[in-house]
Amino acid sequence: MKTTSYRKIVYFLLQALAGIAIIAYITLYKLDLTEITVAIKNIHIAYFVLAALAYFIHNLLFSYRLFYLIQHIGHKIAYTGVLISHLGGMLVADITPGRSGYILTPAFIKKITGARATDAMVCIVAPEGLDLVLKGAGAMLALIYLLYCTNSFDLPATTFLMATSALIILGCLLLAVSWLDETYTKRILNKMPLLNRFSDQLSQFKHSGIKIKKNINVIIILYMLGWFFCGLQWYFIGKAMNLPITYLEFFLLHPLITALMFIPLTPAGLGIMESGTIIALGLLGIAPTTSFAFSLLVRINIILTDATGISAFLYQWKLSLSQGR
Repeated sequence: MKTTSYRKIVYFLLQALAGIAIIAYITLYKLDLTEITVAIKNIHIAYFVLAALAYFIHNLLFSYRLFYLIQHIGHKIAYTGVLISHLGGMLVADITPGRSGYILTPAFIKKITGARATDAMVCIVAPEGLDLVLKGAGAMLALIYLLYCTNSFDLPATTFLMATSALIILGCLLLAVSWLDETYTKRILNKMPLLNRFSDQLSQFKHSGIKIKKNINVIIILYMLGWFFCGLQWYFIGKAMNLPITYLEFFLLHPLITALMFIPLTPAGLGIMESGTIIALGLLGIAPTTSFAFSLLVRINIILTDATGISAFLYQWKLSLSQGR
């Protein structure tokens, strides 16, 4: 057990170092560090704050969706508990490969609200499957738009296409786990590292999943609203830097570029997402240094906003102290 934990820690550290190495390489060898620093220092803070507010509204929408679905399958819990749990999961996702840390959200929900972790998990898995399919579709639209804008997009198009295709496939797998016949589901679940721990609770998982299927319209509507506010977050960061990019372009680019954050080679696609941003914004006429600074500001804005998720860890700490008395 200790050996397995040690290997996981070493593997995570190697992934983190890989991400840092990519950032360092871009900063020190490909771009001008001084220009990057100046671009970040000269932003309009008011727009940066508005960007954080837009992203926080996105968090409110997604946590409400989770709360709504958990309520729908029979748990009477407070929204604040789900919000705290969601923010805690988002914070961990910001520093884990493939943003897989969000898988801790059901554990937070169980501790904070008392709802079963399995029920919380199914309320995440099926919606996340739809989210990934929709994100992949949005990324495809962005690819079409970029291909329309330029004729020199062969290699980057292949890279982005692979990332978006992987998202759609993963989304379909998650939907299959939630809504297909139990025999097929068990085969899929046993092959998925983050979900195979729930295979013994499959019957309850499937029962709750079928209930959620009736709310597909709510899931999609709240996702689209969340996408709108994520596009708004990027638009405000662009305004903070005086970038000549429209809201519609940011709206389309958001799923395409953030798809790279799900590549599990580095924590939340560190370095990979930044590289993709340089390519994508470059096709819209934005200088590499400015594009890189934009990507760093997006990541900083996300992490600072998700830092409110520390409350989930503080709640667990207080709970442990009270139980120890």
